Amino acid sequence: MRAALAVNRELVLLYWQIGREILGRQKQEGWGAKVIARLAQDLKQEFPEMKGLSSRNLNYMRAFAEGWSDESIVQQVVAQIPWGHNVRDSLF
Repeated sequence: MRAALAVNRELVLLYWQIGREILGRQKQEGWGAKVIARLAQDLKQEFPEMKGLSSRNLNYMRAFAEGWSDESIVQQVVAQIPWGHNVRDSLF
């Protein structure tokens, strides 16, 4: 059980970091919504064995990072909740 929580924490933190990167690039470089689709294609090509990098999920990551802007909260509390719960909570 501990191993599963640790893996989940790292995965959620990775998704949060990707979301923060997207937010930052959108603000600094004027990235639009179409860039997310292109990023999803590039990530799938670079990491073909990794799941969860679709444009839909990247948009969820962005919304998640926007909703939970403090990394310490993500590390301490949110990362202990499965990704699906984080996505649902970020959308509302």
